[in-house]
Amino acid sequence: MQQTVQEKLAEGPMFDNGIVEHHFTPYLRDYDIVVEAVAPSPKGNRFYVEGYYRYRFSHCVVAHVETAVQDKAWRNSWDDVFIDFETWQKAGSPDGYVWGVCYSAVYPGLTYVEGSHLAHEWSERLGKPMHEVFIETNGHNIQLVFHDIKIDKIAQGNPETKEITPIEVKNSSGFLPFR
Repeated sequence: MQQTVQEKLAEGPMFDNGIVEHHFTPYLRDYDIVVEAVAPSPKGNRFYVEGYYRYRFSHCVVAHVETAVQDKAWRNSWDDVFIDFETWQKAGSPDGYVWGVCYSAVYPGLTYVEGSHLAHEWSERLGKPMHEVFIETNGHNIQLVFHDIKIDKIAQGNPETKEITPIEVKNSSGFLPFR
């Protein structure tokens, strides 16, 4: 039995993890979001990066990204010292939003927009079922209207060594290495 888009989204690790990358694919039809998922170590004494997951939102007709960072934080974080974590630390860790952590905490997370007028409009225009999601993070809010979702694990973390091993994923455009 084929899963619905909502069921696929519910299985993925989008909630309370981190987005480390988001963009259109090189062929500019689909939108990718890469999530770093953490998990407790087998001994339960710490957390480790369990893996990286690529969410591929296919046939993406709307990708609206807007800052979630407050105006005051933007003003305080304008200098380039905030785009590199080590530089920020060397500068004495000034107050502001540190872009250089290269990670947006996914909280409260992904919401499937039930009864979306926008998805309905695009479904009518294209003659295909379309869906809308809204993803809230501490850095950006992302609105997507798309046809389908595919979630692939693209890297595996090791709780003992903390190494992360890429996983090649075969899809319609061939093998895509991690990152």
